Order: sequence, then C-alpha cells, then structure tokens
Amino acid sequence: MPYDIENHPAAPSPDELGDFVVEPVPPAEIRDRRDRGQFLVETNLMEHDEVDAYVELGDPERGVQENIGTVLYRLVQLFGTPQLPEFHAGTDISDRTDTTFKYLLKVREDAHDGGTDREWLITVHDWHVRLGVSLATWSEDPEDAPTVDPGEAIPLLALVSNAVTEPVECEFEGKYF
Repeated sequence: MPYDIENHPAAPSPDELGDFVVEPVPPAEIRDRRDRGQFLVETNLMEHDEVDAYVELGDPERGVQENIGTVLYRLVQLFGTPQLPEFHAGTDISDRTDTTFKYLLKVREDAHDGGTDREWLITVHDWHVRLGVSLATWSEDPEDAPTVDPGEAIPLLALVSNAVTEPVECEFEGKYF
C-alpha cells in the first residue's frame, strides 16, 4: 500500500531536507541541449511500481484544502514561470494531454562528510489534476527513460512535497498563500 510521502517511513525529516538545494534549469541550457539533439526523458515517480509513495495536497483532518492551482501559484512564486518552452503561456496546447505546466529543476544534496554531492534532474508538473514528480535526464534517445532507485525517489518526493505544501509569502500585502 502506498504511503502519503509525509508518513512514509523512509522519508527524511524536514531538517534533513535542508541538505538539498533546488534550482530551476535556465532556459538557455534547455535550448542548448535541444539544439544539440538531446531529449528530456522522464520517469514519473507517481506511476513507478517500486515507489510506494504519493503526494497528498490537502489534509482533510486539519481542514487544509489545497489543489494543483495552489501548487502552481507557489511554484511561480518560488521559481517564476515554467521554463520549458512548450509550457509557456500562449503556446499551442493542442498536443498536451494531462500536463499543463512543467518545471525542470536541478536538485543537489550537499555531502557534509567530504564525499561527493549527489545531483538529480526532476520535473514537477501536474498529473491527472494532482502533483506529478518525475526523474529526468538528457538523452539522445527519446525512449531512454532514467532508472529509478526508490531510496533516492522517496527523499525527492518529500522535498517537492515540502516545497509545494508550505505557504509562500505573496508580494501583495505580505500574506501567506
């Protein structure tokens, strides 16, 4: 049975999430890689059989009713508009299925023990009107999806969940939303 990521036994504590740095991939880097014939390939963690977790946006017991629109608002406040060109406002949307926004993010976990920092590419997107998180990589083969290590996927899901479920300060009147 899958766990809400906040209740998953292998999920890191909120303090441990402070070891991660999340940055949007610059649009120029995306264009450069695509110009070189590379494809962004993804494996959706929400659909992966070995990842026994999901992200719940609301908490009915606490009276918290969040939705994917709130997630998008928070992502825009944190990272600006989605940087993948096919998700810019005003672009042709006829080929979209169930994804209307997607962020490409670089995640780095700082190694405090003198070891090597670990890095991942992830996409954060809407998926069936819920939150989707995918492990991503650049490849010259559009069918070459990245392999998923559930031990790495759980902390990444916890990190994204924490980022999109915590209210952010709005520019207007300093309110949190």
